[in-house]
Amino acid sequence: MMAATLNGIPEDIGLMKSMEVCVEKADGAVLNGSDPLFVITGGPIAITRLFGVVTTAVVDAANCHIDATTVTPAATTAMSTDVAINDDAAGTTYTFTAASPGVLTPVTNGVQLALGQIAWLMPIGTIYAHCNAARVGVIKWYIVYQPLSPNSVVTAAA
Repeated sequence: MMAATLNGIPEDIGLMKSMEVCVEKADGAVLNGSDPLFVITGGPIAITRLFGVVTTAVVDAANCHIDATTVTPAATTAMSTDVAINDDAAGTTYTFTAASPGVLTPVTNGVQLALGQIAWLMPIGTIYAHCNAARVGVIKWYIVYQPLSPNSVVTAAA
């Protein structure tokens, strides 16, 4: 028995290509300068959520923001303002909300309501965390996205 197709693509594969996908970058050290988090290849994506979770406490003071570079057009775009990550304990999260688009918001009280998330259209390129000082600490970063092309793929940067 043949699988049902839609425009020549098996329907089950077409459905998988339209589902949201989550990718994790587990080794998010707090570095001085740009640390590549995620690499987008093959086509554009819709980023539905982008957040970080401190897994090893950040020691001392630093500021961090998120940038993206794109291939075409060749550009660097600030996705967030700087946020202080001073002595943030394990479990602290960094998120974006519709109430504060462009602001990387730290939350230290655990569970939070994730309504009103914002989304970005991201062409082929790379997303970076950019900190102004190297510090002890690890932030595990997550990206949740929907591929906009059958070839769109996101991988955690090395």
